[in-house]
Amino acid sequence: MANIRLFPAIEEVFVDPTNFHKTMFFPLLTVELDSINKGIGKVHFITVYGNGDPEVEILDKNFGYNFIKFKRVGDKYRFEGDFKQMPKFEKALEWYKEAEDIYKEHKDKYLTKTEFTKTEDKRREKIDFDYYFYIKGVINYWLTRDMFLKTGKFIQGNKYSGGYSDHEREIYESLGGVYDDEYGLEYLQQLLDELEINIDSLNFVGSVTGYNYSELGEDKILLFVNNEKGEVFQYFDWS
Repeated sequence: MANIRLFPAIEEVFVDPTNFHKTMFFPLLTVELDSINKGIGKVHFITVYGNGDPEVEILDKNFGYNFIKFKRVGDKYRFEGDFKQMPKFEKALEWYKEAEDIYKEHKDKYLTKTEFTKTEDKRREKIDFDYYFYIKGVINYWLTRDMFLKTGKFIQGNKYSGGYSDHEREIYESLGGVYDDEYGLEYLQQLLDELEINIDSLNFVGSVTGYNYSELGEDKILLFVNNEKGEVFQYFDWS
């Protein structure tokens, strides 16, 4: 069994994290590499808000709609990209604060499927879908995290807020070994060619379903370590 931990704190994942980090990055899972024979130190699977739309132009080599790179600094990450290049970044700062205030005051309502949550969702959706989706997703992430820490059962947070999907989820899809999905490799190779990254420099760590952790999450997150550059490379597969 790999040495893993769910929902590490943002301070455990990033060097000198700011409000920007906690607004855009949602830590899912920490893996100790030596437990899966992939080197030494820790890596962290991260859900990234704002990815997934190939129509959005992003002028940053550290982040795109289907990938992100982090520098490894010991057991932590440093993001060297420009947060302002990330889609919806400035709005998300304001939305995050609102989500934080709501969750502190009304967490009990989100755990008991009250009309309050449905009414608030509908109100936000009428104003702006992204506004609604972000706050709903962030609160969903917190519900999933807090109930896992309380019960030890990894169940998606919408079970508590909406009465859906009450089965325990898979913590990860795979850890260790090699990435040999022929169909997925074709698209990954195209991206790496665009970024001028040699696929042989990437050591596959594993894959996680981001949606199991948060409604903001990706269909699949593939994580690779690039030892030559001291980086972690995450590829987002939107199947």
